[in-house]
Amino acid sequence: MGALGVLPVVDLHEDVSGYFFYHGGGSPLGDFAEDVVGREADLPKYRRGNVRVVFASMFPGVETFRPSESGALRELYGRWVPAVGYRVPQAVLWEHISVYYKLSEAYGIGIVERFEDFEKCLAGGGVCFVLHLEGAEALDEPYDLVLLRRLGLRSLGLTWNYTNRYGAGCAARKDVGLTAEGEELVRLANRLGVVVDVAHASKRTALEAIEVSRKPVIASHANVRKLVDRPRNLDDEVLEALHRKGGVVGVSAIGPLVSSRARPSLEELVQHFTYIYETFGPDLLAIGTDFLGLLGLPAPEGFESIDKVQALLQALAGRGLSDRDIAKIAYENAGRVLRETMG
Repeated sequence: MGALGVLPVVDLHEDVSGYFFYHGGGSPLGDFAEDVVGREADLPKYRRGNVRVVFASMFPGVETFRPSESGALRELYGRWVPAVGYRVPQAVLWEHISVYYKLSEAYGIGIVERFEDFEKCLAGGGVCFVLHLEGAEALDEPYDLVLLRRLGLRSLGLTWNYTNRYGAGCAARKDVGLTAEGEELVRLANRLGVVVDVAHASKRTALEAIEVSRKPVIASHANVRKLVDRPRNLDDEVLEALHRKGGVVGVSAIGPLVSSRARPSLEELVQHFTYIYETFGPDLLAIGTDFLGLLGLPAPEGFESIDKVQALLQALAGRGLSDRDIAKIAYENAGRVLRETMG
């Protein structure tokens, strides 16, 4: 990659706490400080990949058995996955937060609370987490975001695949869009300096959230619907709306969203990047792997773990992207959104 060498990387979505919640989430078990073979992410892999900042997801649902819902999720992911329930989302979220602060204390991982923290992470050699809530089911009212921000939350996904009081998810039978409380939540997130994320949202919810927001909006882990036609992916109208607002898309490594084949290739993943690049330009692009949250879904061959992220960047360079373009994808675009949101 020219004179840039090994770039710092921001990953907009990893389910690090989910690894501990879901007995490894399909990855082998081991201390997070150890380089465990076959695990998608851990501290040694971050260091090898020069990953400096990870949007560390907190998913407040619990897996359960609901055959009809698993059938609906099969349409999103192309294979059977467990249904999700929200019996006690506040208690589950509390435990997620606890996991991240314990990881921070045990391994010296920084927690990004101000944009200056993010800048220090990029400049230094350590790893930092941006705490992210994947779905707003744990918020009984928008004001709860004020409390969560005091606990370190800096990024908020409005929905998971289902519909909640704030908006419709991408698996919704009826796309009701962003609710009145959802509008209030987006505006409050803007005021508090919390990033708004529309990954997993329905099309109407995404478009309306982007319109309401005064700050750039992200889709932290998603892919291109024109290449793989699944409701979980983003069509050109949503991509264009994100682009107009200065937002970014973290292109994911979720196999069924990358390709219709049983196991996608690195080249097929690169095609999602290049489609967005050629259609909307480099400013819309970022990386959002969903590692440690794949739950057995296949990652692309050649990009099975986060330490291979520099190989992904090299593959993009091989498709003709400039050093500047690749720096934007690796960390600059994500940093711009944080700067404009957190101020």
